[in-house]
Amino acid sequence: MTTWADRLGRVVMADGGGRNKVVVGASFRGVAFYVETSERNGGRRTVKHDFPLRDDPYVEDMGRQARSFRITGYVLGDDHGAQRDRLISALEDQSGPGELVHPYYGAKRAICSGFTSSDTRDDGGMSLISIDFEETPVQPTVPVESPDLPGVVNASSDEALSAVQGDFEDSYDVEDAPSWSLESVSLALTSMTEAVGEALAPIVESTQEMAKLTQQIELIVAQASSLVRQPAEVLTAFRDTLAILVDTVAGAPGSVLQAFASAYTADIGPAVLETTATRERERANQLALEGALRRILAIEAARLAPLAEFESIDYALAVRDQVIEMLDEQAESASDEVYPLLIQLRADVVLAVPSQATLAREITIDRPVAVPSLLLSYQLYGSVEQEDDIIARNGIQDPRFVSGTLQVLSDV
Repeated sequence: MTTWADRLGRVVMADGGGRNKVVVGASFRGVAFYVETSERNGGRRTVKHDFPLRDDPYVEDMGRQARSFRITGYVLGDDHGAQRDRLISALEDQSGPGELVHPYYGAKRAICSGFTSSDTRDDGGMSLISIDFEETPVQPTVPVESPDLPGVVNASSDEALSAVQGDFEDSYDVEDAPSWSLESVSLALTSMTEAVGEALAPIVESTQEMAKLTQQIELIVAQASSLVRQPAEVLTAFRDTLAILVDTVAGAPGSVLQAFASAYTADIGPAVLETTATRERERANQLALEGALRRILAIEAARLAPLAEFESIDYALAVRDQVIEMLDEQAESASDEVYPLLIQLRADVVLAVPSQATLAREITIDRPVAVPSLLLSYQLYGSVEQEDDIIARNGIQDPRFVSGTLQVLSDV
């Protein structure tokens, strides 16, 4: 029988000498770390009363003390720095209590009252962290305001888009430009729009929405040569393409996010060679339009990130890192007006994904003896509902015989 301690994080790791050892893991707000030592403090709150001419004091019991936990833990591996930063973010960047999965005391509702992180040259590949947790009641004694994190990201996205629009209109100059000098920007607009359509088409289930999407793409392609002469209209037309799929976004925000990320890397055509003054101006316009289009996709992907459903903490962090990478890339070349808004949006996404949701972690298990996938699902989770996930996650060809090293979710 699997105990709660087994489910909460006992992990088998190689010690480098050909042997395995069992280490104990914990997590806070879904961010995992290993545990070296753990201390627990508690007791009763008392007030001692001393009376004149009496040798025996009276000790008044005022109730149980708040329980606290001190955990000395660590993260290790080639990406230990990123793991440490994620843990620190979970400890100090979010207000209110979160779920502490303690290896010895189970799941607790707790808040971090302080921590100390250290990295040494001798312990390369590992970061040490000592954390103090205070257990909080299930129902807080005073109202606690829960921030609308998706709403915050949505507002930051709107501000960033507005800045991108204004910056584009300031830097994009097509006044009196010859038609041949606009062919490259027309190609950039049509290429990016068509890439968005190709990425979205497989996930659009509504025939009506698909018709609207196709119509909008065809309209942009047909009018590209005239749209690129209207700085105030060209980005609006592109954004209208993304805004059409209201039902699809509501039903599958994660899939739409991935479609935007796929279109983000689309090839918009060869760079213009700056051989003359007119070509230099054309190249500047090409860069301005390309940057604006990619920023719109990065911002819209960030807007959707807090709305997506994640099956595991690993997947949530991977998607968050994907969005952050796009925002970072665009911030590098952004103007002074756009840069701080992209950085603010980045910070809001870090807080909103995966927020305070308790998600499973992807872990590695070894099954030397082959068993049916149905049986394996029941052994791991006490039900067969996760059989499809086990099969898909590991690319299993024959569900009747499942063995070897497998990737599964720690809990569901």
